[in-house]
Amino acid sequence: METAAAQGPPAPVPWQRLDQSHQTMRQQEGCWNERTLCALQLAVFAGVTGSFVGAVYRARHRPRDIAFLVVTYWLIALLVCLVRKLEILRLDAATREAERRRVRLAVWAVTVALTNTVAWRVTDAMPYLALKLAVWGVALVVLSLAFYFVFCRKAEQCCNAEHGHVQADAGGGRRPESTFGELSPEEKV
Repeated sequence: METAAAQGPPAPVPWQRLDQSHQTMRQQEGCWNERTLCALQLAVFAGVTGSFVGAVYRARHRPRDIAFLVVTYWLIALLVCLVRKLEILRLDAATREAERRRVRLAVWAVTVALTNTVAWRVTDAMPYLALKLAVWGVALVVLSLAFYFVFCRKAEQCCNAEHGHVQADAGGGRRPESTFGELSPEEKV
């Protein structure tokens, strides 16, 4: 009995750590901001769901259109959930890089699927080859931007002070940021 009491509480499971970091983040945002954010998210969700229901009703006699709408709605909902999970993982310093990489790959896969689904549907409606090629060109640009933001751009490159995050290594060998044209103390010497 003494050994169990000496060990302390068990380490939290990874999903519990995520939930705890999510709760801490919500507490830091404040009560009013949380309610406003929740109301805004509910309004957007209701609006998007209402438009999809209306579109499904208008396409009720065309099974191909209904399948496109259902798949698109499901991919958008999945993408929103995965991006939110990625945000939570980036805020939690205790998460492993392998877990973040898995979520990034999932975000990328859903983005590719959604972009290709929409591009195929739009190109079916285009009358000329030039317009079809333009649609696929725009899809390629969207996928390139998504690849850059998911894999190439690091989360640390954003302004942490703007988001209320504390810089982990304030003086860890990096040069302090300076305004344009201002010399750093090392350059003045």
